[in-house]
Amino acid sequence: MNRKRAYVVGTIFLLMASVASTSAVRVGLHHAGYPSSMTMKVFLFAASCRLLTVRAYFTSSTSAVESVAFAARNTSKSLSTDADIDIPDYPRTSVGFEPRYNGPPEDEMTEEQREIRDAIVASRPRTGLSGPFGPWLAVPAIAQPAQSLGRACRYGTSLSFQESELVILLTGAKMKSHSEFDIHVGEALKSGWSYDMIKAIPRDDDFTAEAVQKQVIPLLENDRQRAIATFTAELLDTCTISDETYENTKKVLDGKDSALVEITSITGYYTYVAYTLNAFRIPSKK
Repeated sequence: MNRKRAYVVGTIFLLMASVASTSAVRVGLHHAGYPSSMTMKVFLFAASCRLLTVRAYFTSSTSAVESVAFAARNTSKSLSTDADIDIPDYPRTSVGFEPRYNGPPEDEMTEEQREIRDAIVASRPRTGLSGPFGPWLAVPAIAQPAQSLGRACRYGTSLSFQESELVILLTGAKMKSHSEFDIHVGEALKSGWSYDMIKAIPRDDDFTAEAVQKQVIPLLENDRQRAIATFTAELLDTCTISDETYENTKKVLDGKDSALVEITSITGYYTYVAYTLNAFRIPSKK
């Protein structure tokens, strides 16, 4: 049996096993009282990991192996924030966007593009190939490191889920990316932010570091949140950081320069995401 045929056969058996075993887990979680969204995530996560595992075995795919690890971290963090949280409906300003380009169609993808696509879907079981990932997939040499950087910024930093969402919302607001902001309003609500705080964030041309100090900072709960918001807003507004802000933020974040690297990296990555969403007019999903 050649390698390609072995991969096809292995994938078929893998999917059959995934449906059987993960369905049992899903039913068990459901009867234990967990919400349906959580049980579906467990189901998709387990199936995706099994598919990527067999792909890695038959193709020696390093990215597939890495994606399994990130999928585990992603799902664990996601499950911990989704349980028993009822997200209220909120107004979105980007759902009517008509996309200029959604990325290469399935029947035109190269094997490399499919491999990257599978890795993205496995690491994002709930949202899949949405947002900027479709356009990025047109250029595999860009898509691969971009999605790896995204996973690191989203799930690999010392910032809490709530703190990361604050940085992302401020970035989307400054970059006039209505899609990015719409998408992350839901994530921010899950992480524990109030809708009043989210609505207070100045948007588009109204965004300045001063406006953030007046409208957002008074609604934050602790020194860490205030320091992170101040640092992010100043970086977005002025493209640099004053000595005073640098030292104050570092002091609040346990004296760690690495924490400032993380904030800067999240801000930079989601600025890139915002540019992509804006340029190709990618809508958020209702």
